[in-house]
Amino acid sequence: MTLTLRMRLALLVVCAVALSVGLALYLTWQKVDATVIEMEEKNFATLLLVEEERLNAASMNHLASKVRGVIARKTQLRDAATRVMAQLRHAGTEDTARQEALLAAINASAIALADKWSVDPIRMEIMSTKEFRQGRISPLGLTSDMTDAKQRSVRQLLTRLTADGDFAVMKLPRLTASSGGVFNLPAGLSQSDLVFLLPLDESVPKGQIPEKVLICAVSLDDLENMAYQAKASLLQDSRDKFENMQLVPGGLVALLDADGSILASGGDGHLPAGLAATLKQADSSGLAKAVLPSDNGDMLCLAGSIRAFGWYVVTIAPLAEIRAPSSALLASLIKVTVPIVLLAALIALLMLIRTLRPLSLLTGKANEIAEIDLTDQNALDRLDALVSRGLPLERRDELGQLARSFAHMGRALAANIRNLMDATASKERMEGELSAAREIQMGILPSPDGVQEVCGFRASAFLDPAKEVGGDLYDFFSTSDGRRALVLGDVSGKGVPAALFMSMTVTLVRYALDSGLDPAAALSRVNGMLEAHNPGNMFVTLFLAIYDPVTGDLAYANGGHCPPYVVDANTAAPPRALDKLSGPLVGVMPDMEYTLFTDRLEPGEICLIFTDGVTEAMNTRKELYGEDRLRLCLAQHRKSTPKGLLTSIFEDLVRFRGSEPQSDDITMLAFCRTEQCIQAAAKARD
Repeated sequence: MTLTLRMRLALLVVCAVALSVGLALYLTWQKVDATVIEMEEKNFATLLLVEEERLNAASMNHLASKVRGVIARKTQLRDAATRVMAQLRHAGTEDTARQEALLAAINASAIALADKWSVDPIRMEIMSTKEFRQGRISPLGLTSDMTDAKQRSVRQLLTRLTADGDFAVMKLPRLTASSGGVFNLPAGLSQSDLVFLLPLDESVPKGQIPEKVLICAVSLDDLENMAYQAKASLLQDSRDKFENMQLVPGGLVALLDADGSILASGGDGHLPAGLAATLKQADSSGLAKAVLPSDNGDMLCLAGSIRAFGWYVVTIAPLAEIRAPSSALLASLIKVTVPIVLLAALIALLMLIRTLRPLSLLTGKANEIAEIDLTDQNALDRLDALVSRGLPLERRDELGQLARSFAHMGRALAANIRNLMDATASKERMEGELSAAREIQMGILPSPDGVQEVCGFRASAFLDPAKEVGGDLYDFFSTSDGRRALVLGDVSGKGVPAALFMSMTVTLVRYALDSGLDPAAALSRVNGMLEAHNPGNMFVTLFLAIYDPVTGDLAYANGGHCPPYVVDANTAAPPRALDKLSGPLVGVMPDMEYTLFTDRLEPGEICLIFTDGVTEAMNTRKELYGEDRLRLCLAQHRKSTPKGLLTSIFEDLVRFRGSEPQSDDITMLAFCRTEQCIQAAAKARD
């Protein structure tokens, strides 16, 4: 089915409207979709910021409470150690038994001291470093390889111990005053003790371990329990908060621990696989985003890190639910735009049908013009009437311009056809006249092989004009004394003027040679007559020769023509040139006297006379054929007959020229002297 122009334009309009509307809808949907996802990300970032600030604030409060508790215990230990040191100094530093009794009494009153400070009892001992270095375990459970929270060993603490003492956090066995058993801590609590070491001898040099050290220890378990309870309270608050959040269907907000386990959550969604990489990214950047596949489709996952507790806040929402508003908006826009596009297409089709109606008229007229027989005498009158009738020439739009151009084209076509018919008739007359002129010109010259029939003289000529008629000439005939006259010339210019000048030259040369003049005298007479009747200042180059086939004597005169070549068929000698010049061009200067020259042709030698159309032939690279190529071709075909030699030269010339058109007339004349020619000529003379 072939679509008409109006249908194509209507489809083009519909496609353009549909494409523009579709592109606008698509870009709008993409923008709304990106905006919805961006808002979801901003909402989560806000949630993460609020949760992080809340949890960090609680962490700072708990940390401050813990610091205050540790400072209070340090003060407690230092005060207790100071009182003990004062009592020990009062008891005397040398009375070991009294010191140990005093220390036992202090340990016995530790519970009362603890009640005063509202902390666990203080445990004390006086440790002999000598026995400690020998591997003895102190009553509080200290060993030499035990380390504190800063990874300092007990030996290092004793070595660096100053007179003011030092604090350390360690994990010591928990013993009751009554049973000596070990306390079992609740699950989730970390056992730790604050230990204070104070040398009994204040004069110990720096870097040396004192002999006896007072060790005081108090439990920090209540502070850990307080932090544990505070963390549990925060976790419960988070659960309550997450459970009351309004999420999209299939969404989830969760608080995860360092292992990815859920601590608190809200929503009906589930954690997708591959969340570990997103949590790892949240550790480095604080906030991570990823789209992860699940059984319910792709999920938008946003994760934030709460570094104070090692927790993560994660929100998960199906992309389909997030994009639901934008998809609903797109569907609504499509419902509105599709009828608009269809209505626009209908209006465009009606307008195109009305607008393009004149094109049908122009099409019909063009078909009528194609059916007109222009050879009919009344065809042009019908054409004028056809292009002027019924066209919407009054319209001002593009179709009106087309109609006026069509009418102008029709009138111009009729005028051009008239002119073409006149030019064709004139050209046919001219071609007929040129054809007749060519026949007349070729009729003036002898047949190219006609001389072979005269007394056994072997010769051949070749003429190929560049146009219908040319200016080159050749001639050969027998003189009254039995010798052979040979003529070759080249008239300046081409075409009809050169052909007329050539005809006149041939006639004058024949008359001069028939009068018994030698070639030089004949050239002088022809020059005078041509110069006297030459208003166009034309000229001709001429080579005239009188040849005796019996003796081989050749008398010649050269009036500005190319020198002929003679090649021997019996030897390998290179071609020789008859390069003697008798005088200048013929027909230009009056009263010129030309010089006669003689030569001799031996049996087997062939003489080639030619015009410059041979040596000046060019190929497509504008290179000339030249005399070197001509001499080489002569040497290669030295054993040929005159006709064969001319054929070989012309074929080589055509190969050299290639697709380059012929630029000048090509004329050649070749003759030879053979034994048969000599005998035939002698017999004819006798």
